[in-house]
Amino acid sequence: MRIFLIGSNIPFRRHDQPGVTAVHVVLYELIRGLSGLGHGVVFQVLFNQHRSAGSLSPAEEGELQHVREIGIKVLPRIHSAQYVVPGTPSFRFGSVARLIASQLGAVRIDDFYPAINAREVVCERIYSNKADAVLTVWSPEGVAATHGLSDVPRISYQGDIDFRPAEARFQDCELFDGAEGQPPQGSLKHTLQRLRQWLWLSRFRRAHLRLMHEVRVIANVTAANAEYYSRQRHPRSIYVRNTWSDQALEGIDASKRPLPEAESRRPVKIIGHVGYLNRTGSTYGLKFLLVDLAPRLNQVMGGLEYEIHIIGGGEAVPALRPWLAQEHVIQRGFVEDLDAELISGDVFLLLNNAGSYHAAYTRHLVAWSLGLCLIVHENSRRTIPEIVHMENALVGGTPAEVAEMVFLAATDPELNQRIRKGGRATYKQYFTPLEVAKTLSDELVRARNA
Repeated sequence: MRIFLIGSNIPFRRHDQPGVTAVHVVLYELIRGLSGLGHGVVFQVLFNQHRSAGSLSPAEEGELQHVREIGIKVLPRIHSAQYVVPGTPSFRFGSVARLIASQLGAVRIDDFYPAINAREVVCERIYSNKADAVLTVWSPEGVAATHGLSDVPRISYQGDIDFRPAEARFQDCELFDGAEGQPPQGSLKHTLQRLRQWLWLSRFRRAHLRLMHEVRVIANVTAANAEYYSRQRHPRSIYVRNTWSDQALEGIDASKRPLPEAESRRPVKIIGHVGYLNRTGSTYGLKFLLVDLAPRLNQVMGGLEYEIHIIGGGEAVPALRPWLAQEHVIQRGFVEDLDAELISGDVFLLLNNAGSYHAAYTRHLVAWSLGLCLIVHENSRRTIPEIVHMENALVGGTPAEVAEMVFLAATDPELNQRIRKGGRATYKQYFTPLEVAKTLSDELVRARNA
């Protein structure tokens, strides 16, 4: 069948270039996987609002050329300057009175998804390319730009619930607030700001659910999100899993890495965090790591020498910055060879799900594909039900439990190896690009034939 695939990013084969995020790699792997299954793929880049115009970098041009060389038709890209109407007022920053009045009327999707204004050009390309189905990959812009398209089935490969990060930040404002220039908590200005945010979130939620309801299938990478859309009465919201490149194909496999011998005097290397420090999930993970877990580790690790490495660009929220200076914590910033850093670690922590915002982070799969000893917060099992304690990951729900898992992973070589090998096996069984592409292919065929 002929698939019209929309992404908001340039597909990249590898993640080791500055600015390349997980979605770039996942996008490439799915394009390649669907093409390898015999589908004709037409690829449309529909940039988000952060990319208004401008030329591509040499690396981006090279990646698109590679996509063409593997048999994919690449259409002219669409920048946000082509669909954002200049001078459109922002509901997020409107007056309280205007926002309250807006609650009484029907929600306007274009207030939150201006890419809906690209419908005419996108739908014309879908028809002219005789697409049998449309697949959007982690692209709210793609979903919006095909809103109202009823005669060609649409599937959204959904990485997140769009309003959830903002909702989490609103709910936990004491953690996320505090930036310079913000009004003090308890002040009238702060109260009005909170009211504006609540009203804006209320409309954003309604706009998002209205937008998603018309999609034939929501193919979620997060199991909990599939359940959420089902509770909102979407007719087919399913869990199809996230994916990542098979690192072993590049000769990278840390599943046999030994723990340091006592006499080596090498400290146990704990990868405590990977990712931009100021993101929503990162903030929850760093809070759990620095405030809750680190003091426990001081007690549990006994006489063991250990280091907690924090890798990622950006700056942590103000409330967490003082905690970065504590003993054992090493802030690395951006590292040139991320794979080498992760492989050199003895333990890999992924604690981003410790807060109220939960996601099937691609870093779970990075760890499994590399053969790392993965330790996660209990909430990760809601997002990735394939996580099995003591088989492919070590799981804890409290600081004390996670600290105990770190100690076991750092002192029990047999357990450490079992977790590494179990993670690799789970990745190969469920999460390779080919496996996820097959699931999406089945859904696309099913939707076309319905």
